Formats: sequence, structure tokens, C-alpha cells
Amino acid sequence: MFRWQRPDDLPPSEPSEAAIWAAIDRQDPQGSADVQDRLEQHQEMLQGRDTFHSFFARSPLLPECSEDSVVFEDPDRWVTSLRLQCGEYHPLESSVTQVGWGTCEVLEPAADTVEPVGQSGLLSHRQLQSTPLEWPRDSTFGQVQSPVSGYVCWARHVLRVHRCTLLEAGIYEAVYASLFDYGRLPTSWARGLAEFWDASRGTFWVGAEELTVTLSDLQAVSRFEECVPPDEQLFRRVPSVDGDRRGRLLLPEVFPRLLQHYRQTYRSARRLPMRSRVTMPADVWVRSFLQEEYLSSTTVLLHDPFGCGLQRGALLSEETAEPSFSAGYTSPGLADVDEHLLLAGFLALWLSTFVLPFRVASLRCSVLLAASQLSEGQRLALAPAVLARVYRVLRTVSEASSLELRDPVLPWQYLYAWVHLHVRGAFSCLETPAYFVQRGYPAVLQLSQASSTFELERVRLFFFAPQLVSDRFSLVHQLDVFSLPPHQRGTVVVDGVDHRGRRTLLLSRQSLTVAEYLISMRPGWLCYRAGTSVTLEGYQPNRVARQFGFFQATAYDGRPLVPGVADTHRMDTVPLKTRFYAAALTWLHLLRLGTGSSFLLAQPSVQTGVSYTRLAWVRQSFGASLEHGARRYERRVRELGLPRGRRSRRGPSETAGGRGAGVEACTTAGTVVPSPARASDVAPAPHHTEVSHSSRQRAGSQCTTSSRRSVDARPSPRDIVESPQEPRRSDFTGYSTPGPSSDFFFPVDPYGSFWPGESSGAGVVLPSELFERPSDTQTTLELVPAEFSFFPEGHSADPAGPSSAPASYPVDSASPSIALEGFDYTSEIPCYVPVPPNLRTTDRCHHLVVLLRDLVSSIDPRSPESWVGFTSSAGRLLGLFADFGVDTTELAFWEAVCREAESCIWQLRSLSVTRVRVTLPQLEEMVASRRTIADDTHDRLDRSAEALRRHRQSSSGMAQEVDGLTARMQELWRDIRQMMSRTRHLQVGRDRRDRLTRREEHRHRSLQQEVMEADSLLVQAVEQFQRAQTEFQTLDEVTGRLQSLRDRLY
Repeated sequence: MFRWQRPDDLPPSEPSEAAIWAAIDRQDPQGSADVQDRLEQHQEMLQGRDTFHSFFARSPLLPECSEDSVVFEDPDRWVTSLRLQCGEYHPLESSVTQVGWGTCEVLEPAADTVEPVGQSGLLSHRQLQSTPLEWPRDSTFGQVQSPVSGYVCWARHVLRVHRCTLLEAGIYEAVYASLFDYGRLPTSWARGLAEFWDASRGTFWVGAEELTVTLSDLQAVSRFEECVPPDEQLFRRVPSVDGDRRGRLLLPEVFPRLLQHYRQTYRSARRLPMRSRVTMPADVWVRSFLQEEYLSSTTVLLHDPFGCGLQRGALLSEETAEPSFSAGYTSPGLADVDEHLLLAGFLALWLSTFVLPFRVASLRCSVLLAASQLSEGQRLALAPAVLARVYRVLRTVSEASSLELRDPVLPWQYLYAWVHLHVRGAFSCLETPAYFVQRGYPAVLQLSQASSTFELERVRLFFFAPQLVSDRFSLVHQLDVFSLPPHQRGTVVVDGVDHRGRRTLLLSRQSLTVAEYLISMRPGWLCYRAGTSVTLEGYQPNRVARQFGFFQATAYDGRPLVPGVADTHRMDTVPLKTRFYAAALTWLHLLRLGTGSSFLLAQPSVQTGVSYTRLAWVRQSFGASLEHGARRYERRVRELGLPRGRRSRRGPSETAGGRGAGVEACTTAGTVVPSPARASDVAPAPHHTEVSHSSRQRAGSQCTTSSRRSVDARPSPRDIVESPQEPRRSDFTGYSTPGPSSDFFFPVDPYGSFWPGESSGAGVVLPSELFERPSDTQTTLELVPAEFSFFPEGHSADPAGPSSAPASYPVDSASPSIALEGFDYTSEIPCYVPVPPNLRTTDRCHHLVVLLRDLVSSIDPRSPESWVGFTSSAGRLLGLFADFGVDTTELAFWEAVCREAESCIWQLRSLSVTRVRVTLPQLEEMVASRRTIADDTHDRLDRSAEALRRHRQSSSGMAQEVDGLTARMQELWRDIRQMMSRTRHLQVGRDRRDRLTRREEHRHRSLQQEVMEADSLLVQAVEQFQRAQTEFQTLDEVTGRLQSLRDRLY
């Protein structure tokens, strides 16, 4: 079996490809091993090797985890029916109000059960303490990153030339949306989202309800792919078609060239630390691809995205909105950069700026692989990774002990687009061209020329109690921007597998959107991986079932247990192998299909609600904090329209103090006034704007009653006579409640049903009751005063004295009291009953007619002196008329004439022009002058706002530059420290080597002495050997001679 372990002393760039294949060939000399086994051995020897010489650290491989090897438990139905008791809860009420019950659709896993009382850990609730956490003045949290110079020209070129590739990769609309600059959007909503983010549940709290950014929401605002998993296998080889036993490298062809370009650009750039090669400044990256004349900043307008000279209001066409490549068009790239490399380089910049930004105006080398894959049309699931990053940043900020932290970088424009869709009135946007709406472009385009409030107090009040700012903002739960098939709305869809083993939801293009919608409504884990670090964030859409068109019950935790991981927030303590296995497993669980479960696609704008049990838990857990925050910020929002000197100076402790009548009166005495700086920024009119204008006048003229009436308050007459069959409206969620005997749905009105300051109960009179005229009744034989008044502040009639008519006159001859039409007018001329005429009084009647005619004719509209005494004189003359026996018809005629004249005098008295001697031309001149002053004031205000925006933008740019310089100084200081540490290490090594050298020199001298002695002994031994050899030769010669002598003797 092939077993290989990397030696500790092996250089980082070893073993080479030749050494790897030589080792494999030595293990299999006959070549009998399978090709797949040889590729696995090659993969094993690549572990730990630095392939690109410290410029690109090779990421570890995710373990191969197939769907067949892991079984997940899924319910039979993701949408079930429950019998729910629904209610409503206002943060300032003392209890939850029951509004009805019925059969409702809920999103699993959930049930109508009681859960333990929870504790609040929200940043906004911690800010209500005596020492609140406030954002630093120089904080750039929530500021959208603007593209660098040259990005717009580069993006226009890519959209023209590589449109088909971008469409194949599924990112064409997302790249198109990056043309526009969103850096002018205020940061108040981003801070509000961070303050009300519940890290333990992954949701925002808006009043008593939860909302969150779901995968479908992110896909709608950005058009990121959702359910296509990315290829995390780096440097993976597969068997070749031509039978090569070394296989084929499974990488995009442009990937090695892009890495080499990154390496060369980094080395050629000046003042870049050679040790920190993970990130590169974005402007350096752009200059390495584009020509100098294309490195300018360009502002793109929504009505003219490609600079064709179109005016606002002109209709866009495919030629002007999406121009194609033309023959005379020149590429902005450098001469040595081909189109494929130019596209991959742009996508790397796009990923680092608008998808997963790491630092402001910087590019990470880890995005180069994804950019290479996208440049070849490969689809990647970007939405789960982006949403995991968003959740991680919000959790980090919401749990921070201090807000003086380094501002994290996120694609904030997508969160602002989510706020724009769910909070009507949050942003004031220009009308989006119909071309983008019809073709399904992302909703973030609407914010390219938008504005919003800078008042963080108003945003906080919306999150604490949205109904208190219903004149400005309104909450929208279910969005109607998803491109779901209309014929499948309201039907049950099954996530099944056909007889060929194919996922039924992936067989057609429309089914793909349904599959993404199913993935977004199932709980799981969002995985974000950068190198060796893995981030897991919980995803629980069953806590925000109303966003999918269902009722909200008590949600259960549907996230699966991650094997080998005890705390998902401390993934750095988990072993590397377990960490990557958990990442692969959670990713597979999130994007699984073919489970056999069924789900329901709710109808758009369906009526939803919240269960009574759920609202009761919210009241017991967070009721005190919600009430505290609503009271504090309602006062602060009311003071936004006042001069600075007239604002209240009560501190947080005083605001958080007593809850008596004084505080209640301060809280509910008036409506929330809008900011004068945003007078032109009007939110879309909610449902309750259909109330008649007269009801608004009445609400402003009468004493305002509190909409937070106690449950112990006595019922009003309107509450007593109200029909039990009529739908009852509330001032929070507005459930409409029919009779409680049958199943029904609860329509939701998130705006509230009454005007600010108006009560939903006691003391309220309907407009029909307000203007109802009293019926004429027959009076007795006496003078009858008219006592009716339309308003409590109207004039009451003076009682008249008894009539001079005889008591023997019949009762049916009396005239009724006449009340002419008007608001507060009631005639003070009494009614008379004439006596029978005689000859003596006929002439007197003619004389009285002349006097009445002269009295009426003497009324001069320009002379108030002529009005004095008219009512008394007319009453006396009409009394004489009756005493003189005038005809009943003539008396009624003159009474009507006098009352008409009296009504005219009453109207004249209400006119201010009759009291002030001023002409209409003079008033017109005064209006014109004041209009000029107002226009000048508005112009100065606009110029001041523009100057303020420029100053803030300049300050932000300077702050970013300071941050960049600080980061560079920190990197330099890190390099210096590393160099000092290296120098210290070398010095220590040198000292040790010096000691070894001296020891070796001493030993060397000793050895030299020994060598000399050995050489001397050797010379002596050689001399002795040579002498002995000579003597032996002499001995042999002597012996021979002696032997010869013996031979001669014998």
C-alpha cells in the first residue's frame, strides 16, 4: 500500500511534479495500478506543498461528501395546518389582546406551545442602560464601499463583450447592478439593524415580531445564485480522455495565468510588504489591466447606464440599456492582456468589492479561483456564503462590549435594499425605469438614486414600536418580487425524484426558482469558508414565517447537530479535519433536494398573523425593554422638529424612571412630528389615509386621547353600541375579526388603523356621527331657542323669553327652530307665532316691512359698525310683526331673510379681511415675497445639505485614507518586528556558531598536534622498516654466501 508522509525538513516548494510521479512509478514499476489510485496517491503527496512560491497558499481540500453517504431527516410536509388563537400586542399595553382563532398555515418546525421566558441580549436593549453604548462620531459602520477609479469603464466593457458568459454563470444582473454608486446612502438603517439583531436566533426584532434576511430575499435584491454549490476541489486531477495515466488537472485554463499575473503585479508594485501577499490594493490591480485613459471615475445614472446621452424620463431599450459589442469598439485592456484574462481579472475585483469584501478597496488572492470558474460560465452558489458573512458581522457587532471597533466591511447596499422592500418609506427613490422592472433586475437598482433619514432616533423608534411612526414607515412582511410561477401559487409542490433519479425541481427553469424558494424556507446552517477558517451561522426561517405568507407560531430549533462540533461559534478550536467535514456536511444539508417532502407556495399578499401564545412570550420576555425604548425614543422623535433650545434635557435615567400619569401624558399628548429636513420625503400612503378630511380636522381640534388604553378602563358609548359582527380594527397589527364561530383568516394591516394621537376606543366619534344633522321637532307654544351645536366649542343659543302670544293659541301653529348649515353657527333670532290681524295694524305692518328692508339693506360687508345690533333689532321688529297680526307666510319669509342676513354677518365676522384694512393685491405681494423667502430658505437648506454631504464624504474618504495608512503602518511595523525577530534569531545562531567554531578550533589544534606526533612515529616506523628490510636483504645475501661455501666444502 502506498504510504507517504511529508518530511519536516522538506522545502515548501517540494516535492515537484516530477518527483511525485517518480515516487508513484517506483511504488508501481509494472504499471498495474488503477489510474484512480495513482491520482489519489498524487493528491496525497500534494498535501502541504506551497505550489506558487508563497504567493498563493494552497487551500486544504474539503472532504468528498456525497448525498448517498449521508441521510438527513426531513418532515413529510414543511407547511402544516394548526388551530391557532391569534392576538395582538402593543409594546406599551399591559396585556396581549385576543382577536380570534382559526385554522392557520404554519411553517415547520413550529407548534402552538409555551416556551420558557427568555432574556434579551440585544444591543439596543443594552443601550437603554444608564451608561448607553453609542456609535463613535467617526464610525463608518454601514457605509457602502464605492468602486475604484476605472471600475465603471471595465464593467461596461465586460457587460458588452462577455454578456453570454455572464448569463451562463448567472451573474449578469448582479454585475449590472454594480455599475451604480451606492456610497451616498446614510448609515442609520445599518446601525438600527445591528442594534436590533438577535444573535441567538439570527433575526431582527421589529416591535413584537421577528424579521430576517432570507436566502430568497438576498436573491431578490442581488440576483446571486442560491442552490448551485461551488467546486471547492483545488488542484484536483481526473482521468484523461486520451488515457494518460497522470490524468488531467481539473482547473480553469485561465487560473494559472491569473495567479501568475497576481504574482507579477504584486512584485512590481512599490511599497507593498513582501510578506503580506494575501491582499492587494484594488487600484493597483486595475492599473495592471487597463490603459491609462480608462482609469477615470465615472458616475452612472439609472436612466442612462451606458452614457448614451439620454434624458430623464426617456424610455430605455435593449440598444441603450444593454448595448452589444460593435465593430468600432476598442478594448480598454493593455496590449498584453487578452479578453479571457481581462474577464477573470474583472470578476476577481467584483467579488472582492460587491460580494465578499475583506477590506476597503482591496483584493484577495483567494477569490481568483472563483473568478476563474465564473469566467468560464460555471455557476456558483454565492448567496449562502454572502448571507453567512452578513450574519457573522451582525453577530459580532451586536455582541460587542464597545462600539469603538474596527468597522467590518460588507456589501451594505443589499441590506439597504432589503430594508427598502420590507419597510415602506425607509428610502425615497426615483422612479425605476420600466425596462429594469419588466426584465427582473435586482431590487438594489432602486437605491442608486435614493435618500433616507439621518435620524437614528426615528429608526430606533420604528424597531421598538413601528406603529408609533406609521405616518412615516410601514412594515411589509411578504414580498411580491419573487419570480415564482403564478400557476403554482397556492398549490402544494413535492420535492421528489423521477424514475431516472433526477430531481423534479431542477427539470425546468421555473422549477429552479421554486427549488431556491424551498431551500430558503428550510432551517439549517450557513457556511462561509476562507482558507482554513470556517464560519457556521444558524439559519431559521421558521421564526419569520410571515415573510413566506404563513402564520407565526412558536418556532422550534430545526438546525441539525453538527458532528464533532460542540460550539459553532468557536470553530477555530475544532481540529482542521473535523472543521472541513462539518463545512461539507452543513453545505450539503442546506442545498439538498429530492427529499420527498411537500411544501406550499403561498399566495402573494396573503393575510397572516401571530399566535396568542407567541405574543404572550414576547411580552413576558421583552415587554419591559420594548416599553422603555418606545417611551424614550417617542419623546426624542417628537423633539426633532423643535429648536435645540426647546428640547427636553432629561437624561436616560429620568426617561427610564416613573411610568405615572405625567409620563403617559407626555408620551401620548401629541403625534410624532416628521423631520422638517425631510418634508419632501413622503412615504407611500398606508390604508388608513382613506379617512375623510373632516375626520382629520376633528382629530386635530379635539383633545387627543391615548391609544394605549388600559384594560381596566371603562368602555365608551361607541364601544357599547358597536355591533359585535363588525370587524374590529386595532392600532398595532390590525387583525380583522369576524364572528368567532367559524374558521377564518386574519388580515394584517401593519400600518395601524387610526391617525397618530387618535384612540381606537373611548371618546371617538365616527365622521358620520360628526356631521349628522338633528331632526326638526315640533315645539310648544313658546319661543324655542336653537341649542344644537356641531362641536363642543360651538356657540350655544341664548335662551329667549316667553312669547307674548296668548296661551289659547293652538300648539300645532308653532314654527320649528331653524339651524342653518354651517360649522358652529346657530341662529339667535327666535321663532314667533302671529296673532290675528285687524284693520288698525295693517298700516303698521307696511311700515315694519320698510324698516326691515332698510335694516337688511344697511348691512355693509366692509363696515363692521353696520353689523352691531342687527340681531336684536331684527328680533324686535319680527316680534312687532307677530303682534301686529301679519300673515304667517309673510312672517316666515321675513324670519328666513333675517336669519340669512344673520348668517352672512356671522360669516363676515369669521373673515380676517374684514378686520384688517388690506387689499387682495397687497396679500398677493406678501405671498410672493414670502414664497421668495421660503424658496431661498429651501435653496440654502439644499446647499447646506449638499455641503454637509460633501463634507461627510470628504471626511469619510480621509478616514478611509487614514485607515489605509494606519493599516500600512501596522503592516510595516509587523514587518519590522518580524525582521527584528529574525535578526535576533540570527544573532543567537551566530553566537552559538561562534562558540562551536572556537571549540572546533581548539579541537583542530589538538588534532594537528596528534597528527604531527603520528606522522613522526610513522616516519620512525618507516625508517625502522626500511632498515630492517635492508638488514634482511643483507642477511639473505650472507646466508647465500655461507651456503655456497658449504657446497664447495662437501
